Amino acid sequence: MTRTDTFVVGTLVVLFAIIAGLVGVPALTPPAPSTAPSASLAPIVSRPYREGVVGHPVSISPLTARTQADRDLVALIFSGLVKNGPSGTLLPDLAESWAVDPSGASWSFEVRADARWHDGEPVTAEDVAFTIRTLQDPGYTGPAAGSWKDATVETVGTRTVIITLANPLGGFLQAATQPIAPAHLLADVPLNALADDPFGQRPVGSGPFALVRLDEETAELVPAAVVMPTEAPSPVASASTVDSLATPAPTARPSQPMPHLEGIEFRYFESPDALAAVYRQGELDAASGLPPAVAGELAATPGSRMLRYPGSTLTAVLFNLRPRHAFASPALRTALLAAIDRPALIDKAFAGAAGAATSLIPPTSPLFDSDADATVPYDVAAAQEGLKAAGWKKLDNAWRRPTDKKPLTFELLSPNAESNPGAYAAAAAVVADWNSIGIQVTHVPLAPGEFVTGRLATADFIVAVADVTIGRDPDLYPLLASSQTLTGGSNVFGLQDPALDKLLVAARKPGSAAHRAAAYSALQMQLAKGQYLLPLAFADEPIVVRDTLLGPRLRQVADRSDRFWDVLTWRLAADR
Repeated sequence: MTRTDTFVVGTLVVLFAIIAGLVGVPALTPPAPSTAPSASLAPIVSRPYREGVVGHPVSISPLTARTQADRDLVALIFSGLVKNGPSGTLLPDLAESWAVDPSGASWSFEVRADARWHDGEPVTAEDVAFTIRTLQDPGYTGPAAGSWKDATVETVGTRTVIITLANPLGGFLQAATQPIAPAHLLADVPLNALADDPFGQRPVGSGPFALVRLDEETAELVPAAVVMPTEAPSPVASASTVDSLATPAPTARPSQPMPHLEGIEFRYFESPDALAAVYRQGELDAASGLPPAVAGELAATPGSRMLRYPGSTLTAVLFNLRPRHAFASPALRTALLAAIDRPALIDKAFAGAAGAATSLIPPTSPLFDSDADATVPYDVAAAQEGLKAAGWKKLDNAWRRPTDKKPLTFELLSPNAESNPGAYAAAAAVVADWNSIGIQVTHVPLAPGEFVTGRLATADFIVAVADVTIGRDPDLYPLLASSQTLTGGSNVFGLQDPALDKLLVAARKPGSAAHRAAAYSALQMQLAKGQYLLPLAFADEPIVVRDTLLGPRLRQVADRSDRFWDVLTWRLAADR
């Protein structure tokens, strides 16, 4: 299932819609990693884990990844300064420690002395600086174009990186999960040539796995220690050195944890049906990229189960809130929300693989406050009473505004079914619910370019259903702040609310966990009061796996590739 019509909310790293976090300003040293408990005492088999994927990799690089298959591989082959841990925590990865000044503006990261690229070269502070400067370069046109624009980066020696933020953010540390690219292989590649550089087919990373084979049907990865040379290569190393990765050269166990899996094999398919057929034949340990309905059918087969990773992308109803439009009243928008049967919508649009959204803040976020949540239940009678209270009148089963002589008719825009089947089906459900109580609205699905660039970005809409990437740290400032209407933010609906602006600023500021929780509680209460967007659902990322796969633990994800956060603990058990 694709989601090409998505607003990405955030001012720093937005690569793959992955980068947003759940933690506030940490202590001066990172938390100690936790050890995952043993998944099972079942006998472990020694063979690669095999996963079927709908789609194909195109460019396996942190700077140019284009597809979900690319992002999955990047997550396994490359590392960031920090990495996601259990329960919303962040753990050391390439950085062995970090510190932040009291203002939350200046961050200092110390790169591990033993960090190595898969070709044996050391990972240095310059690699980090190169990655960030590339992403923020005006000439860069990759998937993260425009990110890190409020940051400056400098190096001190070979291991220290200092990142200074123009606008300190409470959730900045999550941005440091950004996968780092090797400067010694890519610094001399022109920006406009990055997307087609051979590196994208023969990546050299610093993560737990290394790529040893790639063709149109298969990608094979092995633990990085298997291929890393025992001695550093010549300083003139280039992307062509990846040829040597096909020849295993075992080395001593590195200081970083080793994966239990002997390897990972991805098999790529053109369609969900083709993937499902091969899975049913028993040739795969898992299947990803399937529509929820197909995933549900496969998960019901004997010896299989579904892993539902809670997502942080919100499917919502967007109103044009500029003064000349019809839905400026919060009470009116609340009435329209009460007319939507969200449980039924989730069943129809997402085959049940989604969580009901009661706020713009995901309920799986530690910053969500259930006490501040003002849930609007499905209640047709309350919806109609709300419309009447707003002065609307219903004649001949059609609603009209107080000063109108004719019923109000309008269009509801959405992505088309090909580009975003979930949002399309959600929009169809909203239209059906509103039509059923006499609101005369027509569903108009559009191709991605026309929907986002042609209509939403130009404010040429009345109501729309779209996906909004909230992320793991729900910084809603770029989406809702008054200033973000004309300054490159995501406030395409023209929202202007000074009271909300103050709360948005307070919520994104650095502070203790308790301070941030209080700020988000106040923000959530205002969001419920204003009902600026109508929250519908947070779609899950469903993955079908065999019962013989041990180790995966669920946590909130911003992209499907986030599910590899605990891949070091995965094991394959003998058939049970």
